[in-house]
This record gives sequence, C-alpha cells and structure tokens, in this order.
Amino acid sequence: MTLKEFFDNTYGRKIDFDGAYGAQCVDLFRQYNKDVYGWPHTGGVEGAKDLYLKYESLPEEKRRYERIPYSAGKQPVEGDVIIYDASPSNQYGHVAIVLFSTPAHIIVYEQDGYKQDGAKVGVRSYERCLGWLRAWKGGV
Repeated sequence: MTLKEFFDNTYGRKIDFDGAYGAQCVDLFRQYNKDVYGWPHTGGVEGAKDLYLKYESLPEEKRRYERIPYSAGKQPVEGDVIIYDASPSNQYGHVAIVLFSTPAHIIVYEQDGYKQDGAKVGVRSYERCLGWLRAWKGGV
C-alpha cells in the first residue's frame, strides 16, 4: 500500500491499533507501519517522544528506521515519521507522518489522542521537533 492509499483508507477514522487508550498518535504510526510496509507492531513505548529518545533500546525501530536528528536546514520528506518532544500540556510528545515540508512548516497526517477526533491533516512547526524516522532504503 502507498502512503496515498493509506491516507485515503484512514482519513477521518479513529485508528486504535492496540485497542488501548483510544485513538492515539502512536496508533496511527503503528497502523502506517503495518499497512504501508507490512511490518508488525514494533514494540510498546510510554509516549510518542520515546520513539526518538529511546530509539537505541527499540530493536525493531532500529532495524526498520534510520533516526535523523532535527537541525536547522534539514527537512523531513514525504513518508518520514516526525517526532516531537513533550510540552507543558502533553507529557508524551507527538508523532505524525510527513506529507510535505518547508523550512518553516510541516504538513502532517496525524491523530490527536486528547481530542479523539480521528486521523487528519495538520500543519506543524519545528518547535519541539526532536527529529524523524526514515524507513531504511529497501525496507527490512
């Protein structure tokens, strides 16, 4: 399945991949892994930020994704999985799928675990961006 097909099949739906805590941002990431890459659940994390911060202790993520740190001048590309650190209102961080990026903003496909309003398109800045995961060329 392509990213476009994934988007078309899931847009507006509440994706609860693991059946716990409702439709979370990590659930959309897990469903993306399964549908687009054919990868099984890659392991649990306490929060989305841990996909980046605890990458070294996540063997399936390391096997399937390259971790790319955010720095000025770098931009994610379509299909990358962008990860944000915790904020005062969200201790778990956030994960979203990149649709398009510019030096100032990223158009993402995401799901909000607090609002529980389903998968949607959003516009984000790089504020609190830790970096992104990029599927290894050729897959695993």
